[in-house]
Amino acid sequence: IFIFTIPGFFLQKHLEKNNSSYVQPLNVSFSPAPQVQHEKTALFVPFWTIDKTIFDKENYSALIYSGVIANENGIDTTGQTYSKLTDFLLQSDQNKKKLLTIQMTNALVNTRVLQNISLQQKIIDQSLILAKENNFNGIVLDFEFSALPFASITESITNFITRFSQKTHKSNVSFAITLYGDVFYRPRPYNVALLAKQADEVMVMAYDFHKAKGDPGANFPLTATKDEDYDFTIMVDDFLKKVPKEKLTIIFGMYGYDWKTGERGQSIMPATSLSLNQIKQKFLMSCKFTTCKITRDSLSTETKITYTDNENTNHVVWFEDEESVKKKKIFIETKGIFSTGMWAYSYF
Repeated sequence: IFIFTIPGFFLQKHLEKNNSSYVQPLNVSFSPAPQVQHEKTALFVPFWTIDKTIFDKENYSALIYSGVIANENGIDTTGQTYSKLTDFLLQSDQNKKKLLTIQMTNALVNTRVLQNISLQQKIIDQSLILAKENNFNGIVLDFEFSALPFASITESITNFITRFSQKTHKSNVSFAITLYGDVFYRPRPYNVALLAKQADEVMVMAYDFHKAKGDPGANFPLTATKDEDYDFTIMVDDFLKKVPKEKLTIIFGMYGYDWKTGERGQSIMPATSLSLNQIKQKFLMSCKFTTCKITRDSLSTETKITYTDNENTNHVVWFEDEESVKKKKIFIETKGIFSTGMWAYSYF
């Protein structure tokens, strides 16, 4: 927490000292919520997976390229995230809705962006040019920032996203944002209600509730165990208090973590991430470890694997799969939410 808070602390001091670095909440006309489309599912396609035609694309309402990176120089055109964009377009169904993700996940870069309105405008303008030139239907802004929710930081994030939203809508391009699934559970500098008014779609990253650097646990449990006080059902209700259900898209992470554990089951080092396909090959199809035990947890709906490796170290694996997603979809449909996303192509 201390490490993640440092950029936020200095950003708050900068914003309080230099009022020209941020503006008061903008006067804008908010976009209406889109019409509900039952069973609408989008597929995220990371740049590193584009090595063949995107599979089962007919099963998805939209393909989301994930994505190009925005940094302190604007849109990064030097790496594979940019160069693979052409391959994504060539291999995608031309009749399929396509969205472009603008990835902003570096805390130090995001701190500089929030301090510099000119840089914000540059990122917005370059993103729109890229989207329009390549016939994308919309933009997904993945702005991830881990810091304590100081009022000045929260306001700066709201203002940046408002600027992005205003200009995107003027260009007749749809605008979506991603938000952490635990945004109401852990301190996060996001005004969800205001951000939801700016976006056509709010994509909730309903995964990574138990972190690689924390102790073992479900990716995002449907129902909390006796040792926990938050779960998927509470998360959905929290979002519905701030976001119209027609704007909500729940994203499921088709992967898990493998933790090395001590005598009491606690993590002894950061976990290794495994895609669902890797888990199927390593454990489900044939587990080479003699102590391998595979059980589906009835509360979380996710699967837990325990095993001991060749060095006599105990492991715990938790992961999301098609069955746990199916049960979570049943729940959100009772809440009137029919839009989902899958992270990510090649993971399952």
